[in-house]
Amino acid sequence: MVTLYNIRVNVIVCVVLFLLISSIVQAQPIGGAPGVETRRAAINFLSVAASATPEIGIHTRLKKIPPEVEPPRYLPVPEGVGLPTDMPEGLHIKIPAEIMSSPSPPPADDFAALSDNNTAIPPDVHGAAGPSHLMVTLNSQVRIQDKTGGVISTMSLDLFWSSLGSPNAFDPRILYDPYANHWIFVSAANPQLASSAILIGVSATSDPTGSWNLFSVDADPTNTKWADYPCVGFNKDWITVQINMFTMAGAFSNSKVYIFKKSDLYTDVAATHTLVSLDMSLGGTQVPALTYDNSLSTLYLVQNWNGNSGGNGFLRLYTITGSIGSEVVTPSSFVTTANPWQEDATGGPDFAPQLGSVQKIAANDSRIQNVVYRNGSLWTTQTVFLPASGTTTRSSVQWWELTTGGVITQRSRVDDPTNTNFYAFPSIGVNSNDEVVIGYSKFSATTYASGWYSYRSASDAVNTLRDEVELKAGENPYYKTFTGDENRWGDYTNTVVDPSNDIDLWTIQEYAATPANRWGTWWGKIATPVVQF
Repeated sequence: MVTLYNIRVNVIVCVVLFLLISSIVQAQPIGGAPGVETRRAAINFLSVAASATPEIGIHTRLKKIPPEVEPPRYLPVPEGVGLPTDMPEGLHIKIPAEIMSSPSPPPADDFAALSDNNTAIPPDVHGAAGPSHLMVTLNSQVRIQDKTGGVISTMSLDLFWSSLGSPNAFDPRILYDPYANHWIFVSAANPQLASSAILIGVSATSDPTGSWNLFSVDADPTNTKWADYPCVGFNKDWITVQINMFTMAGAFSNSKVYIFKKSDLYTDVAATHTLVSLDMSLGGTQVPALTYDNSLSTLYLVQNWNGNSGGNGFLRLYTITGSIGSEVVTPSSFVTTANPWQEDATGGPDFAPQLGSVQKIAANDSRIQNVVYRNGSLWTTQTVFLPASGTTTRSSVQWWELTTGGVITQRSRVDDPTNTNFYAFPSIGVNSNDEVVIGYSKFSATTYASGWYSYRSASDAVNTLRDEVELKAGENPYYKTFTGDENRWGDYTNTVVDPSNDIDLWTIQEYAATPANRWGTWWGKIATPVVQF
């Protein structure tokens, strides 16, 4: 006799089997091919900087970086995926000071990072902290500072990489590996050219002013595609660089993931790597995590998948696993929320308002900005555009804490529902106590473009950040296109933990500087733990 209970059980079993089969189909490992560098070199930072004339060492040729075109968004979501996994929406909304009980801490220190020499837009703001130094990498220049802001040495970005054949370098990113005590520096080179390459450099020691091992990898041996927007992460075995590939005509081709053997890079043996090419259907900008666990053999990547499918928003996780030299990339969990978003602004990229000008500032799109693995969680952030359908009226910062299985532990937004304040280009840093700083750009019609941040203690209420703090106020209107059609800003920033104590956090942010139509970059140190309120 068939009972209602049996029918329910059978239905549940069928659903579970369907989801299991669906997940298996979605999660097929993708193998790669072995590779090494096409060029290599060794330099001493201070020697190269000292040998350059001011025209070469400090200034460089005018650089117009190709517009950042995100690979296809709104990727299809497989059947059986779409049940929200997050908690109710928790918006971080500015509240009156008289009822505010938990402000973010002011910076323990802040000072200039590197200013605009009027040779490159956007700056592509990035920087990292080492035991005794700060390092700034922009599309225009590279600078090493001490931790009080003193300038040790500055040279152009192209000069740093020049021993690899004088490439036209862009999209730089810098990291510090606290477990092996090396700096990791990555750039792309030669946009829209057959000579397109990935550049990777590692310092010989924890001192970035000394020796560096540099490597160049041909992005496309067929010379029909070029590499854009490298993202970089690491774990105990690998330094992983993901890039988006485009045809010379500008059409998205596919994503590539370079999995470098870390020990070979650090010992200057070779840029030994496994190259995994992902199909166009998987989109691009799968961002590798900075893995703050030197025992974890898996490296995770996070991708913005679909901002609004059936009323839900989606991210996707990927894993890199396998023995060194036999790594595979596996598309794994979908991350689902019932609070969707638009991928970019309706009407064009110049979207964010500013004081003193009718010209708006480009806010780009919703690609994932950076990923941090800490204490079993993945933390990430992105710009989102709201409302989720129709005409966009503002940009906001969305941040996430995820389990490695794709369950949302926390998700919230730095958002102004009155459409007065716009937020974009966030970066997230997490320390060993799960204290968080998110740095970002803030825009409004009554202020100049400026750099801000928000803090979160591990003991704060779930889905919340403390009230925002202005790191560096904007000083002038900003409009610069180099005869292009976008008022470029960003395209990213960085927020990192200090390896000296694994507690303090540094953020480097952009602001509209003096004179008008120049950007500037600014460091802020947020010392924790913060007194609780």
